[in-house]
Amino acid sequence: MTTSPEQQPVPEFTADPVNNVARKVERGGPGSFCIPQMVIEALLKAQANAYEVATYLVLARFTDKSGVYSTASISAVNRYTGANKTKGGPVSKALERLKSIKAVRVQRVHNGRSGKSGGHIDQEVDLGPILYDRQGWLEATGELLPDGPAERMKVLHVLPDFGENLEDRVWFGNGLVDGYGLLAKPLKVLKDAGPVAARLLLALYQANDMETWGGVRPVGDGAGPWKHYEPVGSVSGWKDLASVLRAKDAGTVGTSDMFKRIWYVGATDWWKAHQDASGPVWSALKALLSTGLVYEVVLVLNRNAEKKSFSSGDEYGDIPLDAEPYYELDCRSLHGYKPPGESDGIGWLTARTAGELGFSVALAEGKLDGTYAAIVPKGFGCMIAGIFRLRFRVANPKNAGVSGTWAGIHSRNREALDFVNRVRTASKLKPLSQSDGMSAKVDKKEDDEVKGKKQRVVDLGF
Repeated sequence: MTTSPEQQPVPEFTADPVNNVARKVERGGPGSFCIPQMVIEALLKAQANAYEVATYLVLARFTDKSGVYSTASISAVNRYTGANKTKGGPVSKALERLKSIKAVRVQRVHNGRSGKSGGHIDQEVDLGPILYDRQGWLEATGELLPDGPAERMKVLHVLPDFGENLEDRVWFGNGLVDGYGLLAKPLKVLKDAGPVAARLLLALYQANDMETWGGVRPVGDGAGPWKHYEPVGSVSGWKDLASVLRAKDAGTVGTSDMFKRIWYVGATDWWKAHQDASGPVWSALKALLSTGLVYEVVLVLNRNAEKKSFSSGDEYGDIPLDAEPYYELDCRSLHGYKPPGESDGIGWLTARTAGELGFSVALAEGKLDGTYAAIVPKGFGCMIAGIFRLRFRVANPKNAGVSGTWAGIHSRNREALDFVNRVRTASKLKPLSQSDGMSAKVDKKEDDEVKGKKQRVVDLGF
């Protein structure tokens, strides 16, 4: 249920005549907005299409601080999604469908039976629609809406928060709606990518864990997809100081725990149905990567990989539940674009050092094939994995956790650089700095779709 008007903060709006909405007042850097977890679940359960997802994102972007009262009009949604009809068009239809989608809460209740047949069952509680238009909200609640002083600050839609605290909701960077740089209209791109891509993006935001992983969480509840890098040769020791692991991209790992929520079918063997349909979730992930809405960050983790098997029977190295990022090797984008502050991975240094120690990551003829090197203290566990990072995430350092997240990432990279330089010094090699890596003209634009590589899946029995 929505909090009472007395508990709602006074909305701060400023007119935006160009886009026919009232923008949130933003102070101190890039802005952000949020969507309740229960709304994300409702959109996924309803298998919302691309227009429905994009429309809700625009409405949420132009809410007040509570995330409830939106000034976005249908013309604003049209502008950001690239649609061109106000009445009877795709946005109008999306608004009508959104008003019919209801959020639910699952609670444990007694089945009403006595004796041995008594017990508890999960029961869905209908919490009501995830969206109201102005008139619908007035009729349902009678609440006086907190309009701004100008006509363009009039509240046109209400997005119930269902009692979720702000910190528990799913957060997005304003750039996902506003656009930035070459991605001038991200929601148009998302709409064109299709419904599965739109729902996948919502699920990736829901699994985003910048504080721990610096991107989408690859393990634990609701974990997202990730890239597994399989060892090239065995782990090599260097004196009693370091271990060197070389590994190469071997495909993407996904779990049905997330994927079946993105693309729902009633088949008993979900993976077979997905394969028979030409892998719509894999195609959606490729679309998000190719458009730049998502990109890969290659990490060294502080645990050895656990041997697991795919549904095909092939073995792969899985991420242990207690693994954490040790340091970053590279930020890989199909566009070649690396966001500011994300180019201090030390993959260039570990590759060069491994080669100079006799453990080259290059092929016999000297060509690079996407193999990375991890160098860690002797006796440490390690593995290489790629996690996915969202392009438009909360970036304002004044937001909780943002500044600490990046401070931790940069600190781990500096500590790793210092350790590798100690190895270099002990090997009578010249220590190197990040400036050496920036000036090194190493061509690392290897093809992400390595010939013969197949997408991998984990069969969890669904």
